[in-house]
Amino acid sequence: MARFGSRASLLVVVKATIFIVVLAYATGISVTTTSYQAEIGSAVKVANGLLAIDKGFSIALVPSTGTSCSSPVTFGVLPGMANTTITGGHWVYDVQVQSTTSASMPPAGTKFNVTLVLASTTYGPVCIQTPFPSVSGQTIDCKFDVGMTLPPSPYSFKVTVQ
Repeated sequence: MARFGSRASLLVVVKATIFIVVLAYATGISVTTTSYQAEIGSAVKVANGLLAIDKGFSIALVPSTGTSCSSPVTFGVLPGMANTTITGGHWVYDVQVQSTTSASMPPAGTKFNVTLVLASTTYGPVCIQTPFPSVSGQTIDCKFDVGMTLPPSPYSFKVTVQ
């Protein structure tokens, strides 16, 4: 009987060892490579009385005709959009410019040029204008088509509203 007990113990140890070996080989190790774009820094320079909000980069889904500086986009009750000519599938940078309740809000009819410098390339300007009379809390999205690819990472950019 003792011999049967030691055989049973040996059989359990062998089965456990085989189970652990099979389990170790059955679990796979997968390695996935992911690439990320990074921006090293951004600067937004805004004239008194306006606020600029960085809305980032995205791919344009549909093309859009550019706005003309001979007819600046005026702040209004509905959000406006001033943009360079946009091609579908290109990268587009978006900055939202908003009028504020600041005491230093620009006078009615003040015109501004909004430009983007990405790496060392300048885009724009797109032109915006305060309404008659000046009203706070209104927005204009300023969009810049920057082409099929972004510059090699890391890159920096600067937005100027003046």
